[in-house]
Amino acid sequence: MTAAQLELVNSLTGVRYETRSDGQGAYRFQNIPVGNYRLQTRAQGFATRTIGNIPLNLARTQTINIALQVANASTSFTVESGAVPIDTTTPHLQTFFGSREATQLPLTGAGMLGVLNLSMLSAGVGSSGGIGYGTGPSVGGQRPTNNNFTIEGVDNNNRAVTGPNVSLSNEVVEEFSLQLNQFSPEVGHSSGGQFSSILKSGSNAVRGSVYEYFQNRNLNAIDESFLRLGVRSKPRYDQNRFGGTIGGPAIKDRLFYFGALEFQRLGQAAASSGAMYAPTADGYGVLSSIQEISRTNLEMLKRYVPAATAASRNVAVSGRTVPVGIVSTVGPSYLNDVRPVISADYHISQRDQLRGRWVANSSDSTDNSAGLAGFFTPVRTRNQLASLTHIHTFSPALINELRLGYSRTVEDRPAGSQEFTGLDAFPNIRFSDLSLSVGPHPAYPQSNRSNMFQLSENLAWSRGRHTVKLGYDGRKLNSNNFFVQRQRGEYSYRTLERYLVDLTPETAQRSVGALPYAGNLLSHYGYVNDELRVRPNFVLNVGVRYEFVDVPAGSKLQALNGFASVPGIIEFAEPRPEKLNLAPRLGLAWSPGATGRTAIRAGFGLAYDQVFLNQGLNSLPPQFFSTVDAHVDRPNQPDFLASGGIRPDALAITNPASARSLTSTWIPHQQRPYSIQWNAGVKHVIASDYTIEVRYLGTRGIHLPFQVQINRAAGVVSGDRSLPTYFDRPSQEVLDALPLSVNDFRGSNTLAAYGFGRSITSFMPRGNSSYHGLASQLNRRFSRGFQVSAAHTWSHNIDDSTAVVGSTVLTPRRAQDFFNLRAERADSALDRRHRFTASWVYESQWFQGNASRVLTSLVAGWSFSGTYTAETGAPATVRSDIDSNLNGDALGDRSVINTKGDENRSSAVTPLLNSQRAVVGYLAVDPSARYIQAGQGVFPNGGRNTLRLPSINNFDLALGKTFSLSESVRMQFRAEAYNAFNHAQFVSGFPSSANLR
Repeated sequence: MTAAQLELVNSLTGVRYETRSDGQGAYRFQNIPVGNYRLQTRAQGFATRTIGNIPLNLARTQTINIALQVANASTSFTVESGAVPIDTTTPHLQTFFGSREATQLPLTGAGMLGVLNLSMLSAGVGSSGGIGYGTGPSVGGQRPTNNNFTIEGVDNNNRAVTGPNVSLSNEVVEEFSLQLNQFSPEVGHSSGGQFSSILKSGSNAVRGSVYEYFQNRNLNAIDESFLRLGVRSKPRYDQNRFGGTIGGPAIKDRLFYFGALEFQRLGQAAASSGAMYAPTADGYGVLSSIQEISRTNLEMLKRYVPAATAASRNVAVSGRTVPVGIVSTVGPSYLNDVRPVISADYHISQRDQLRGRWVANSSDSTDNSAGLAGFFTPVRTRNQLASLTHIHTFSPALINELRLGYSRTVEDRPAGSQEFTGLDAFPNIRFSDLSLSVGPHPAYPQSNRSNMFQLSENLAWSRGRHTVKLGYDGRKLNSNNFFVQRQRGEYSYRTLERYLVDLTPETAQRSVGALPYAGNLLSHYGYVNDELRVRPNFVLNVGVRYEFVDVPAGSKLQALNGFASVPGIIEFAEPRPEKLNLAPRLGLAWSPGATGRTAIRAGFGLAYDQVFLNQGLNSLPPQFFSTVDAHVDRPNQPDFLASGGIRPDALAITNPASARSLTSTWIPHQQRPYSIQWNAGVKHVIASDYTIEVRYLGTRGIHLPFQVQINRAAGVVSGDRSLPTYFDRPSQEVLDALPLSVNDFRGSNTLAAYGFGRSITSFMPRGNSSYHGLASQLNRRFSRGFQVSAAHTWSHNIDDSTAVVGSTVLTPRRAQDFFNLRAERADSALDRRHRFTASWVYESQWFQGNASRVLTSLVAGWSFSGTYTAETGAPATVRSDIDSNLNGDALGDRSVINTKGDENRSSAVTPLLNSQRAVVGYLAVDPSARYIQAGQGVFPNGGRNTLRLPSINNFDLALGKTFSLSESVRMQFRAEAYNAFNHAQFVSGFPSSANLR
């Protein structure tokens, strides 16, 4: 039907949008806010038709086919939208969540991450717990650091460490969408999930709410982390999250406002994640009686490490037995959070719309990640995001969108005021024999000041069978970061005795001469996409995206170290950015027949990711700071701490030789990581209210960042040339006949001949990943008081690297052999072979409209909602914590696998000597164990991620009751239970959290 007049009306605001059908009878509304609408169609000679209850979702094309009747006695008729509408015109993979899910589902941590937790209910995702950084799930096998966060189209990413800058309360979100790995070229920045949130706005009626969520110790069970420390009574936990919202018309049908203000107060007792040991009171008495130990070191230990209440084992110091036991690490922690939100929508005319948004987070909290409560530190963050969007309709076929965005981050994380007598700063001290860490968070102090300015211009043009969208997105980041590893010194002692006699620790490192890092950079993105309607039910999407992201200003300063260069070998120049990053996207959508109840999609695309600033921050040249390795420069030095440990003075760089001797990092030219992705799937409407979707998704990650020490070669230890590991003690004759000893293996520094004596660490774009997944999802829209969603993902994720920084002990950030990355290829730390989730909301329909208000108040208004998660456990790498292959780095060296051993047991080894007193092999202490420590000179035959942790099996439930106080006022009480059936969950936090690390 050509030249039909169509009018789309928002059910709440009354705002109207108009267009006309083209010569093929096709029509399109562009840039329509999310919400519920009715559609009215008029054409000469036909009866006017109105279709109501049409939901429009974020970043989704809704298809409504209209059949008109010839005018007769009836000139108009109205129907409600029938079967749930699905997108039949785009190949995009998306999951949508509305305000009902945001407010009714029991969301763990809803007060902080809010609706982001909903992403865990989507098909095609897996939890990212175990790698310790990033926010959100692993989407399509990508790292969680590859996720992209926006609010109303404005960049909400923390460029330093990834994740969202500002968080939104679940009470202020109108809709949240997760776009998976096939998305429009209009969307980019990152190769993982696209997390988009739309704020609530006002309507023609004044609406508001007040709410409070509270959780306290009387509602909770005792967490295992406290039971391990001997705490049997419920520790403090008092959380209150309360606030209010209001929205309405400033000018009816034209100008609308919405505002919200939320507060969160949390006071709790926090504990370390594992048991730590310290001397008992009697143990401290024994130490005080030993004359040859350092009195200062002992006094510092007694001042900051409380005595254990009961002895559980002993350690030896100067031949004396010292009783030690589990020490209490419980301490107070707090959070005070304020989050205001303001939004305004101005419908100036049929041609112009103006939308404004402002979000702020203000937080003061305690960082309780230090080992001992005395080193908990205050953290201050102040974040903001604002946007102004103007939409102009030149004609129904030509629409322009202009958006200005701004975000700001202020973050301060001090190290605390503790003092160590004789040292200029309190270091981080670790005792391996006590599993004890003393000192503030090892990454503190640090701070961040960032301002991001954004300009986006998008133009949509429809003509004939083509709908063309093109646009530009420019971003300017001004960022000043201060973070230096080991700034206060890190001293690791194998034994308490070595610390007390004040010898140089086995590992003693400190970075000296610290300066701030400037993350200033420009980003330019452009795209064009053509949606070609080949036939009324077959649409082809062809597009391409261009991305240019400059190298941060701080990383460009590597050129300051230029005179340390060795031409043809290694050069310290200003890293060059990539300038030709093109990301093609191709997709098709076919809806067989004319009913619009089935959509078959397929797509192929390429997406680039960011090199987050923390990589450059950890790669500064020695002109910024340099690392002193005292355990190498002065091993076994007496009075190590008494003489000041490692002093903070910057080391002088006066010539190429001194520059090379202090160089410990190198930044390659920019090579941004990217993923290639392909998919195919089908979605079908069943019985009007249900949709079922099955899709295959494959991704291939290329140039993923990976931490490498570029000058460390292994000591020629291999499967064919290795010291043996025995499970039964061999005879001396057997040992004397062995051809190799540990002295025959020596790793090499490949750059030592040029004066580079230190390990040179670099974040190299050498990582790879491969993912294949089959995702299935069943949804029932909310109808007759009930909605449900169930999702299952069967997948396999393989990579050769996952963690980039020292964020976890479950998977190493560096390879066992830097020159054999192929040996690292294994199940990814993000591999979750099976994941099933279900969520439901039921609102009782009993006695609605009953004349008895008493009966209605008692029986009606009940709701029951919940989520269920079942997931395969995360894989972990068993490591020896020994430099087995003698390449100068013990971080990635794995274990020896005893195929006949118990998979739940591990064992240390003791060295075996030949008659010349050389180590020629090792004996397992526990020969029945599966995982055996690989001694020096032993080839670890174990692969990455061979140990599977327990699976997740979790129910979160909620029961609510709503009372109608008047026609326009309701009050709801709701109780929520997380891990309702108290299943053991071997995760950090709650399984339904998107911040599971």
